[in-house]
Formats: sequence, C-alpha cells, structure tokens
Amino acid sequence: MVLMRKIKFVGLIPAAGEGTRLYPFSKAVPKEMYPILGKSVIEHSIDNLKEGGIKDIFIIVGYQKGALMDYIGDGSLFDVNVAYIYQIQRKGLGHAILQGKNWIKDPFVTILGDSFIDPKEEIDNLIKLHEDKRPIATLLLFKVKDPSGYGIVKIKKLTDDYGIIERMIEKPTPKESEEFKENGEYYAICGLYIFEPKIFEYIEKTKPGVKNEIEITDSISLALKNGEKVYGMLLKGKYLDVGKWRTVFEVKKYLLDKFDIEDMIKDREKMTEKIKNIFG
Repeated sequence: MVLMRKIKFVGLIPAAGEGTRLYPFSKAVPKEMYPILGKSVIEHSIDNLKEGGIKDIFIIVGYQKGALMDYIGDGSLFDVNVAYIYQIQRKGLGHAILQGKNWIKDPFVTILGDSFIDPKEEIDNLIKLHEDKRPIATLLLFKVKDPSGYGIVKIKKLTDDYGIIERMIEKPTPKESEEFKENGEYYAICGLYIFEPKIFEYIEKTKPGVKNEIEITDSISLALKNGEKVYGMLLKGKYLDVGKWRTVFEVKKYLLDKFDIEDMIKDREKMTEKIKNIFG
C-alpha cells in the first residue's frame, strides 16, 4: 500500500557504533546484524520505515561496515532504496545524524539501527503528527521506571497521547530526574525521531558532553531554547533497545509469543529463494 503524504520524508538509520555491550558477537559482526529469529535487527528498522511509506533510506556506517552493506546492498531485496554515508569518527548520536547534512534536504525519520518497535504502525502515527504540527522535531516516547539510562523529557499535558515537549535531559542523576516526573511517570525517548533539516544547524552548535560526544538531546534542547517547537507522542506498543544481551532475548521471546513461528520460517525461506533467483 502506498501511503499518501503531504510532504516527502526520507529515512536515516545510524548504524556505525561498535556495540561493546554485545561482545563477543560484535567483535566480529556489527551489532545491527544480530539475527532475531532469522531477521537482522537492522532489517526490523527498515521494516519500520517501510510501514511509514518511506522507501529512500540513508544508513550511517563506520565500524565493520562491510558485513552490513553486503546484507542490505542497495536495498532492492527489501523493496527500498539505500545509500550509505560513512562516519569516520564516532562521536555520539548527534554527530552521526549530522553526517546526513549534505545529503538530506527533506524532513527525515531517524530510527536507530538497534531499535525494536512494535507494532510498526507506530511510525505512521508519528509521521502524521509531524505533518500536522510541523515542529523541528517529533519524538516517540515510552514510560520508564528508571530514567538513568535514557534521554527523558518534560512534557505538557498529554492529549490524545501527544503533547509539547518543554525540556529534556540525557541520562539524568536521581536528583536531576525528579523534576521531570509526570504523575509518577518518566517519559523517555525511543530510538525513533522525526526531524526537519534545520536540526543540522543546532547539532553544529552543540558542544560535546560526556565522553566528548555530541548528544542529540542536547541539540534538541538548543532548539527548544531558541523557541522551536518539539512534540512527543506516547508509544502504545513495545520498544526495546537491542543493544545488550538482556533485550536481545526479550525481543526473541516477544516475537515467539506474538507470532506463529511457521510464518516467520516461511518469510525467511521466501527471502532465501528470492536471493537465489537473483544471484543463482
């Protein structure tokens, strides 16, 4: 199904990280290539973008790029168009996103290469909100009990599961996080963002923080301070950062509980046959 959009969107998948939390696997293979029941993590990210009607995708590569590029190729096997942007130095998510500045001229959907979001229709809802409000950024949020490992936001009253974001902070201390609590809840950013190209200007102005990295939350905070609008939408489904062993196995269990394993096997067998028919 071709989705009718008011404006054109492209996709951006940062996938240049080393993936130290998945050692020893990621010592040999990019973490985005970890197979979740026969389908690599990054293929799930591509499926999310396709669900949002996005066919033109840029992938930021760096560490061990060869295996990932061999797997995805030009994207045609997955019914998308893929181009690669090489990140020479890895200096945080904001820096990774900035690599797209000379290539991306349209609003773009950024999904992390190790993110698992279900149902995939969530991306369509986020795009519709961005189209309607046209802020500099629209973020997908989910509730967390412990905010210390996430970027969390202070949001105005949620109406129909979305609202205007007032402030945000990356990996707060317990003391810092208290003022971000809303009705006993913390709202963290999933690995899914929609940006206007103007965000690149704010990333360029962002000073490196911890570990000398440029955090995208700091760039969005600069935009907020400059009067830009940022919206957040609450995830109704499931989000897992497939970048550590616990969540790898949580995703596998989630899929096995939700889907028929025979259907998943048939899907992979069809892909295998498709590749055989192309390459012999």
